[in-house]
Amino acid sequence: MGTTLRWPLAVACLALALAPACAGDQDGAPPARAATSTATGAGSPGGAATTGPSPAATGRTAASPHWKLFAGARLGGAAALLDVAASGPRDAWAVGYKDGAEDSEGRPALQHWDGTRWTETPEGAGDAGRLLGVSAAGARDVWVVGAGDSPYAAHWDGTRWTPRHPYGVAEEYVLSDVAAHGGHAWLAGRNTTQGVITEWTGRGFRNALRADGYFTAVTATTGHVWAVGNDAAAPDAQGGPMIWHGSAVSGTAIQSWQRARTPAIPGGVLRGVWTAGPDDVWAVGAVTAPGGGPRTPRTPLVLHWDGLAWRSVEVPVPGGALDGVTGSGPGDVWISGVDADHSGQALFLHFDGTGWSRSYGPLVREHREGQQYEESDDVRRTGIARVPGAGGLWAVGSVGAGDEEDDFILRHR
Repeated sequence: MGTTLRWPLAVACLALALAPACAGDQDGAPPARAATSTATGAGSPGGAATTGPSPAATGRTAASPHWKLFAGARLGGAAALLDVAASGPRDAWAVGYKDGAEDSEGRPALQHWDGTRWTETPEGAGDAGRLLGVSAAGARDVWVVGAGDSPYAAHWDGTRWTPRHPYGVAEEYVLSDVAAHGGHAWLAGRNTTQGVITEWTGRGFRNALRADGYFTAVTATTGHVWAVGNDAAAPDAQGGPMIWHGSAVSGTAIQSWQRARTPAIPGGVLRGVWTAGPDDVWAVGAVTAPGGGPRTPRTPLVLHWDGLAWRSVEVPVPGGALDGVTGSGPGDVWISGVDADHSGQALFLHFDGTGWSRSYGPLVREHREGQQYEESDDVRRTGIARVPGAGGLWAVGSVGAGDEEDDFILRHR
């Protein structure tokens, strides 16, 4: 990244900080039983050991036959896909950036799946430096958000993309995620001092919530919105996991916001959230050991709301970071991320309502002698989406660092 980074893009980099740098069990193995700690417990979630990448972390491990690399639109330069959403078997969207370099933030990337192939759709990418979030409430109701010299949002109505400016000409905001539902959209991010949640009402934007800390992800269902992130007072502070819940007092309009009581986990940042119902919500991320830095060890973080309390959930991966979460119901929850011991392959965790199993995608890039960066064959970031009505999954991400970063798409069938 260039040294003349403006503030919004610096926070966009922070939004990717669970990846290795801003510069186990296989399918069919016995699932690990789900375990929870108390809602107010401290330390590593579930007591898991904190481990960092080893020099051989990218060594190949057996890949699940159900996850296959899938050809997307060719993106030039350093490129990454950071989020994916699907409204059906013939409609999915993936967002990220392309044409990046050591001295350039690159340009936004937006791809569309039409049931046959992925194609790039630059008309929706706008002037964002990169797109960070996408949400599809339907084939005619898709939102993307991103960061550049000013915050960027755009809406797809099935015919064309319409750029939106939730903060006018203000530049001190960055948007990291969006959730579309019922003709509304909830935009998550922060300004220079606080986390912000902004609602698109169908007619215009309104400020829904401002809170100390910053928001990284948001999800919405009828009468409920969940927003997650970190409660740090400054972007470079450690803080801990933060969750806010917006609910409808009467009808479906979100009228009340409350901060959830979460386990005290210093260094914990939540990067994804998904809800199967008002009493079944999952949030995922990582816990970073004190000290910071691109190679600081991280521990996967999973929190679950059961209608009574948020509790830490132990998963069968001791080190790494989790980025995305999706599913079709209480007995079908999928999480994507990176296992520190096998960082050359995307990690997938599945909860079947009783226990956890883990699987891996194929090795994305072979290790090469003399490669430019130690992380050149590491998966940096993943996103995951369930395909409604089809039972499949899409996953996207990036591998490598700096000039050698490249995007990838995986399909699960």
